[in-house]
Amino acid sequence: MIFRNVIQIERARQAPPTAAHLAYRPAHARETAIAVGLFGLLPFVAMLLLVLGTTHGNFTYTLDDPYIHLALARNLWHGHYGINASELSAPSSSILWPFLLAPFATLGAAFEYVPLAINAVCLFATVAVIHRMFAGMPATPRYTITALLTLSLNLVGLVFTGMEHSLQVLLTAVAILPVLPVLRKRFEATATLPFHVIAAITLLPLVRYEGLAISVPVLAFLFVRGYRREAIVSMSIIGVVMVGFSLFLYANGLGLLPSSVMAKTGLGQTAALLANLRSNLVIYGFLAIPLAWVLRVLWRTDRARFGVVLAASVLYFLFGRNGWFGRYEVFYLLFVVAMSARLALRVGGKLLPAMLLLPLALSMLVKPTLQTPFAAANVASQQAQTARLARMLNAPVAVNDLGLVALRSGQYTLDLWGLGSADALRHRVAHDPASNWMPALMAAHHVRYAFVYSAWFPDRPASWIKVGELVLNQKRVTADDSVVSLYATDPAAAETLRNMLVDFGAQREWEAYSVKVE
Repeated sequence: MIFRNVIQIERARQAPPTAAHLAYRPAHARETAIAVGLFGLLPFVAMLLLVLGTTHGNFTYTLDDPYIHLALARNLWHGHYGINASELSAPSSSILWPFLLAPFATLGAAFEYVPLAINAVCLFATVAVIHRMFAGMPATPRYTITALLTLSLNLVGLVFTGMEHSLQVLLTAVAILPVLPVLRKRFEATATLPFHVIAAITLLPLVRYEGLAISVPVLAFLFVRGYRREAIVSMSIIGVVMVGFSLFLYANGLGLLPSSVMAKTGLGQTAALLANLRSNLVIYGFLAIPLAWVLRVLWRTDRARFGVVLAASVLYFLFGRNGWFGRYEVFYLLFVVAMSARLALRVGGKLLPAMLLLPLALSMLVKPTLQTPFAAANVASQQAQTARLARMLNAPVAVNDLGLVALRSGQYTLDLWGLGSADALRHRVAHDPASNWMPALMAAHHVRYAFVYSAWFPDRPASWIKVGELVLNQKRVTADDSVVSLYATDPAAAETLRNMLVDFGAQREWEAYSVKVE
C-alpha cells in the first residue's frame, strides 16, 4: 500500500533540512482494505450494474468525451497524433492520458473498457489514500469521513465519465500529503521524500493542465522546506514536457495548447477569464468561510502552508472550471476539504459534525453520482446511435459531438465544433458565420452529411437539406439537446441518407430514441 510507513515530509519551521519530520500514525492495512471494499469496490460494482441496466447491456460512458481520447489513442498507437489519420489535431485536454491508453489499442472491442478499468483502480487507491489521511482517528469516524468524502466528491461518478479525472484526483490526494497538517506531534528522524509523492506532484499537471494550481505551490513549499533538488527536478520535468508538447503543437499549426483547452476556456481573453472567475465564485463562493479560517490559522502558525493554500485557491478560481457533470473542480475541492479537516484535527476541533454536512454543501457533485446511470443511457441512446448511423452510411460525416462517431464509424469525421479540426476551431473562435466556412471545409474533405445540434449552428449553410432527426425520448442529463438534426449537402446525398434512415428506424434497439424522416 502506498501509505505503509509513509513519513509526513514536512521539516520543522526552525529546523535545518536534515531535521526530523512529523509523521502519520500508520493505519492498519486491514482497516484500509475494508474502507476500499465498502466505499470503493461495492459502489463501483453497484453503479456498473445500474449503468448496464439503463444501457440495455451496452456499457457506455456518461459523456461522449472519453471516446475522443480513445480515438486519439488508437491513432497514437499507429504513430499519428490526431482523430483522423489524414490530418493532425489536438482534441485531448490531457497530455498524458491518450498515451496511457495507446498501448491497449490492440485489445479490439475491449479497448473501450480500458478507461473504466484504470479509473476503477484510481478510485480504489484514492479511497485508500483518503482513509490513511485520517489515520489516528477512531475507526468509526474515520470510516464515516471516508464514505462522506467519496460521496460528496463524486468519486464513483468520475469513474464512469471515462475521463482522466479519477487519475487526476488520485494524484492530487498523494501530491498534497507534504502540506497536510498532521494530527500527532511526534518526530521521526528521516529526510526521505517518498518517490510516489514527488511522482504524483510531477505527473499531476501533465494529466490535466489545472493540476499546476496544486503542483506549483506544493513544489514551492518543498523548496522552502529544504527539498530543493526534488523540487527543481520535478518542476524541470513539468516545464520540459509542457513546453515541448506546446512546441510540437505549434510546429504543426495547432497553436500552443490543445484545441479542447482553447475551445472551452477562451484563454487569453479577459472577458472569458472574468466570466470564469464569476462562475466559480457563484458556485463555490461559500468556500470563502472555511478558507478564511484555514488561512487565518496558517498565517499565525505556518506561513509556508499559508502560501500553498492561498496560491492554489487563487489559481483555481481564476483559471479552473466547474461543472461539466461534476468533474472539473473535484481535485481542488479534495485539497480544500483535506486541508481544512486535518487543520481542524490539529487544533482540536470536532470534525465529524461538520463533515456530515458535506454532502449538502457539495450537492452539485452528489447529483452527478446519482444521475450516472441515466447519463450513460443518454450517450447510449444518442451519440452511440449517431455513430451507428454514420457507420451504416459508410461515408465521411460532419458532427459537433466527435467521440463515438470518430471511434466507431470507420470514416473521416469532421468536427465542426473544433476539438478535432484546427480549421473549424479557428473559424468558430473568430466568430465567422458558419455559412461562410462550413461548405468549403466540408467540400475539402469530401463530406456530404452533417449530424449536428441545430441550435449550435443557427447560421448553418442554406444549401444544407434537412433529411431527418434522431430524437432522444428520455430526460436529458448529459446530452446537450434532445434532437440531432441530420443534413445532406445535395439531393443525391439526401436521398441516400433518407433511405438509410428508414432502414435504421426499422432496426431500432430500444424505446429511448427514435428517428423522424422529413
